[in-house]
Amino acid sequence: MGQGKRPKEVKSNITDNESAKMTTSKGTIQGYNGIAAVDKKHQIVVEAQAFGDGQEHHTLKPILNGISTRYKNTEIDEDILDKDIIITADTGFSNESNYKYLRDNGINAYIPDNKFRSRDSSFSEQKEKYGKRNQGKKVGVPQIISAKDFTFNKRKKTCICPAGKEMSLQREEYVSEGKRKLFFERRLTDCRNCDLKHQCMRSPDSADTRKGHGRQVSLTWTNGRTATDWMKKRVDSIKGKTIYAHRMSVVEPVFGNIGTNKGLNRFSLRGKNKVQGQWQMFCLVHNIEKLMRYGNIH
Repeated sequence: MGQGKRPKEVKSNITDNESAKMTTSKGTIQGYNGIAAVDKKHQIVVEAQAFGDGQEHHTLKPILNGISTRYKNTEIDEDILDKDIIITADTGFSNESNYKYLRDNGINAYIPDNKFRSRDSSFSEQKEKYGKRNQGKKVGVPQIISAKDFTFNKRKKTCICPAGKEMSLQREEYVSEGKRKLFFERRLTDCRNCDLKHQCMRSPDSADTRKGHGRQVSLTWTNGRTATDWMKKRVDSIKGKTIYAHRMSVVEPVFGNIGTNKGLNRFSLRGKNKVQGQWQMFCLVHNIEKLMRYGNIH
């Protein structure tokens, strides 16, 4: 057992206790996460580290610090991150802590949250056409009304259900500075007499439905001045959309080259130091290949 980032113990792997469980397209495996930073112009890997953790968001600061240190040690630039260079990363790196770090340090970054496409009208039909949620629905199983179909008023702290009934505010939780979470609930007896109960509850007629509770929903809201709000405005702007649109064509070919062409589809060593050495070696081979094929890079 070991101490996790949250105040509770987490289980360790007895073979390699620096590794972690990873959710992949082939299921859950025990391993490491290889992170790389790539420059847009030449697709050269400028920083590479391996982390024994299934989550990516906590790796942003170490990677940025690694980039800054590398450029300083090679006497390329004393503080490359202070030169207004653009940093992009996928939604796995998004959270309030990272956004606050970027904003407080004046780093010119564009890292969207996992709902940024839902705010973009150009992706309005994407979920219906390609969304995973629509691919895995079971035939004959009714879909429960989602929280988005409830009407929230964060100023008045009220919630109206799809049947037009007001729900009770059960509690309010502090999430972070400027961010709150509200929990609403209807009485079980009211839900059982509702015409929409079979669309809104999974087992409305069960004696022990949700341990005696009616329908429950929650709302997370901010005051508009959090670091997350700051990043949303950047990503949702025309400039932000244009910049972020290039991320896929910059970094994904590098991972494709290392994983498919170079054959590193899994790490073959144990221990973080060895795994990181293997990951950095393959990234180095990728860089050498770039130099070999394209000559001097300016």
